[in-house]
Amino acid sequence: MTSAPERISVLVLEDDASFAATIQEELRARGHEVETTSSVAHARECLRDGGFDVALLDLQLPDGSGMEVLREIATESLPVEALVLTGHAEVPTALEAMRLGAYDYLTKPPRLEELHVQVARAAEKARLRRENVALRVRLRRHETLQGFVTDDPATKQLVATLETAAASSLPILIQGETGTGKELLARALHDRSPRNAFPFVPINCAALPETLIESELFGHERGAFTGAVDRKSGLFEVATRGTVFLDEIGELSLALQSRLLRVLESQEFFRVGGTRAVRVDVRVVSATNRDIRADVQAGRFREDLYYRLNGVAFRVPPLRERRGDIPLLARHFLDRGGSGRMLEPSALEVLASYDWPGNVRELEMVIGRAALLSPGAGIRAEDLPVDVRPRAAPRVLRTDLTLAEMEKEYVQTVLDKNRGHRARTAEALGIDPKTLYNKLRAWGVVAEEP
Repeated sequence: MTSAPERISVLVLEDDASFAATIQEELRARGHEVETTSSVAHARECLRDGGFDVALLDLQLPDGSGMEVLREIATESLPVEALVLTGHAEVPTALEAMRLGAYDYLTKPPRLEELHVQVARAAEKARLRRENVALRVRLRRHETLQGFVTDDPATKQLVATLETAAASSLPILIQGETGTGKELLARALHDRSPRNAFPFVPINCAALPETLIESELFGHERGAFTGAVDRKSGLFEVATRGTVFLDEIGELSLALQSRLLRVLESQEFFRVGGTRAVRVDVRVVSATNRDIRADVQAGRFREDLYYRLNGVAFRVPPLRERRGDIPLLARHFLDRGGSGRMLEPSALEVLASYDWPGNVRELEMVIGRAALLSPGAGIRAEDLPVDVRPRAAPRVLRTDLTLAEMEKEYVQTVLDKNRGHRARTAEALGIDPKTLYNKLRAWGVVAEEP
């Protein structure tokens, strides 16, 4: 049993009353809602009031041009898709209308099947635009911290606890897989703390060579070692009265763990080669992607340091445990990049089913790449990297088709991939648009009348 087609609301701007009535009758026969008008001013008023999925716009009207309506749709970002109605002599103008944002154009009189298909496809794009607008609304509602987006109950509870912990001076331990946003949380905690007027100093313990990390953390005196030509303040000094963020804390050697413990206990240290104690007032926030408890049991991490760092512990869940956040994050990265792209349902389905071993950082890179390379306004499943998409079954080459039949099947596939958009299909095939239109007409596929 097939489901009823989705009802589409259509506005027809056309001064030929007989032609407008024919379109209205045909679309209503398919179950759609249709309103007609011959006035540009009235059409603009109708679209501003909202409720329409598709607008069929004639170019030449007694009180102006359908191009005026098209420009208003673009300027006001109205959630409606426009199809331009044009005579053969006006095709160049119709192409200009597409550059202004029209979905496509139909030459008068359009084939009825072509009319139905193009209206349905334009309505689908309008629906996609509305869904992306809804995503933006959800995004604004759920961006609880600057840049940290979530609608996941467990993650929202984590954020609420972080807000409470920010007011204290307790050390914080943030645990989570690579790419989950641990540093983002650490910065947010600092920004909400009484120390926010003083420095936030991030230190990646895994990135500093063992021979340099002690000098980087605590500084050195002139002549302490070869190359130490001047006194240097360590990062703990730089962060005084602020926050030190020790990322990848689990990578510190046992010797440095011992020295760090003494600093946390006494709030003072000696520079490398120094004889005078340096006293500091810093809050320590640390993060790791390791199982610190397991490292403690294995003797790789000092138990007393673990308890000193673990004033309040947070576990940031991986993205695969909060899949509902994936559409919000994807929309967030698109908006932040300023691409203006939309997310097609097929892309959202792929994004939601992937396990994201690189978590939010990997998602950000995937969205950035797709926004850069996708040919259309919408990001589709096929615009995503192969590694993200599910592996397709091997394609079986059909040998029962003639060369002409294979050509028709291939062109139809590319046409479907471009959602029926003929100009983009011709570009993808590397042929002249007129050649494509002639082929489609010869095959009886949706195309304009000669």
